[in-house]
Amino acid sequence: MADFLLEIGTEEIPARFIEPEKEAFLKLFTDGLVTLRIDFKKIDIQATPRRLAVYVKDMADMQKEAKTVKFGPPVHRAFDASGNPTNAAIGFAKSQGVTIDALKKDIKDGIEFVIVEKIEKGLPSKEVLPELIKSIISQIPFQKKMRWAQETMEYARPIQWILALFDEEIIKFEIAGVKSSNFTWCHRFLSKNPVEIKNPHEYRDRLRKHYIIIDESERMDIIEKGIDDIEKRTNGIAYREPELLKEILYITEYPYPLLGTFDESFLKIPKEVLINVMKSHQKYIPLKNHNGNLIPYFIFFANTVPKEDANVIKGNEKVLKARLADASFFFEEDTKTNLEELYNKLSSIIFHVKLGTLKQKVDRITEIGLYISDILNYEDKEKLKKAVHILKSDLLTHMVGEFPELQGTMGRIYAQIQGYDEDIATAIEEHYLPSGVNSNLPETTLGSILAIADKIDSLVAFFSVGILPTGNLDPYALRRQALGIIKITINKSFKINIEDLITCAYNAGSHIQERIDLKETKRSLIDFIQTRFKFSMIEEGHRQDFVEGVLDVAGKDIYDAYRRLIALEGQKSIEEFEKLMIGFKRVFNITKQITDALMVNPGLFKQDEERLLFELYTSKKDEFFDFIDRGLYSEALTVLISFKENIDRFFDNVFVMDKDEKIRNNRLALLKNIKDMFLRYSDLSKIRID
Repeated sequence: MADFLLEIGTEEIPARFIEPEKEAFLKLFTDGLVTLRIDFKKIDIQATPRRLAVYVKDMADMQKEAKTVKFGPPVHRAFDASGNPTNAAIGFAKSQGVTIDALKKDIKDGIEFVIVEKIEKGLPSKEVLPELIKSIISQIPFQKKMRWAQETMEYARPIQWILALFDEEIIKFEIAGVKSSNFTWCHRFLSKNPVEIKNPHEYRDRLRKHYIIIDESERMDIIEKGIDDIEKRTNGIAYREPELLKEILYITEYPYPLLGTFDESFLKIPKEVLINVMKSHQKYIPLKNHNGNLIPYFIFFANTVPKEDANVIKGNEKVLKARLADASFFFEEDTKTNLEELYNKLSSIIFHVKLGTLKQKVDRITEIGLYISDILNYEDKEKLKKAVHILKSDLLTHMVGEFPELQGTMGRIYAQIQGYDEDIATAIEEHYLPSGVNSNLPETTLGSILAIADKIDSLVAFFSVGILPTGNLDPYALRRQALGIIKITINKSFKINIEDLITCAYNAGSHIQERIDLKETKRSLIDFIQTRFKFSMIEEGHRQDFVEGVLDVAGKDIYDAYRRLIALEGQKSIEEFEKLMIGFKRVFNITKQITDALMVNPGLFKQDEERLLFELYTSKKDEFFDFIDRGLYSEALTVLISFKENIDRFFDNVFVMDKDEKIRNNRLALLKNIKDMFLRYSDLSKIRID
């Protein structure tokens, strides 16, 4: 066993690229070692903006041997009656590079074949690692890649050095014109010369002495402690947003906390603007007092140890002052313009070259929003129309032009300043929600309606002109928009038929040229939304077979499918239900080929078990269908579970496929009716029975 260390040194990689880079490398490297039959104990991957470090504990120094078996022709074709090899055997042996004497025999699927067994001996790990590493480096799927100099290989940023050690031995290879070695480059300013690493064990300590904290948990501890100390000095509370802290983690190699200030006069700007300028643009951490109000301080992290803290602080304060001065000017100018006046100017903004202007999109949202409000019995149509009219107006403001992240937020703020109804102001901001996987959802009904209308318009419009997400590419965030509709629908208990909603959105876009027909748009988009629902539910921990079952029956009403799923998983006894499924699957399989509705004739019953099962069905079916129609899914499941004993007794004592055709068909008709009743709840044939 040996410890393996790989460090890929690059120019600064954007923070948002680093976690996907680590995840991809870990998977590719783990899979690669398994494929190469190289055992290992543990893989640890750490990263900074300039390096990706892979440390493998206890990697085997040799591949394991591999035994392969190649099947040839059946024995009766390989040898004649006298036992002499035929041309088939001779040809097979030759193709495998062995003599006839090396052929063995083995049985597969009841047939005896001739085989060749080969033992592939293991090679030293250090001999096979170079090709694996080069292959992985070229496969990492960054959002954007680049080429540099005369190189044809692509990576997120140019590769500057590669360190590769197998204990104390260098793993030698070359990629993108860079040869591997046992040297690394440390801090850009505090450590000028290359640093030799003699073995993997000393790597972290050697880097730390040269102002590189490679361990991410150690680096984050420094960041957190720096924030704690400054909070005590200012008696403030830092905005510790996980995403911001993670970004600071990945833009620093040696974080050094500093405190800056800004003029109190800037506090008159809405706090959302101040926070955005500091957080999103400068990666500063704002501070607030115990009442939740911003105070004129900010925390930032230098990626070095300054000669004079004051000079670095002064420089950052100067940068922030300029940004805040711009924001203050934009805010004052924007408040002079009425949001209503900006509606017609939306026709000057192209939403998409194939889909028309932003004004046309707003008009489509109006039509879709009114349709949804009718379904949900939202009565204030005038409020909805007024809200949609100014829904996108803030996109034409100076503030959003400079800080696009504030779209919706500034719309709300300006609407409040101009005296609009609070529901309208809130809806402007909420219609963009959810903005991410863990984002908040709209709280108001109006905001929820407009959020769904906006998202379904984008989905239908793009799908209707053939623009769909492919692989990792989703430039218009259509997956996120579909997931947004799903989450809002469930959160607000909205019963909306997705198929009808798509039809409404498609009709609203009649001005869009060269569209795919409605039927095809509907088919592909329903499948797309149902797939998002499936993945979302599985990620939340729901059983995949349950999710797939309810989707097949209620997939065009997301909230209804969700309620069926929750009832299914909320049973008092999943075990009893799964026992019922054993009998149901027999019912399902034996009637699988029957598509027509069949009438049951009680006069043809010959045994008590079939009569009792029929009586149970006739006594329970109306109650069951009533529960389904009223959405009482737990009660409906209770009815289904009551069939367990009768179904079991039926199959234990009744031979369905009786030689008398009338009796046989009558029994099949009974089972077909029961199957159809069960399938009104969910496609229970998909339930997995362990």
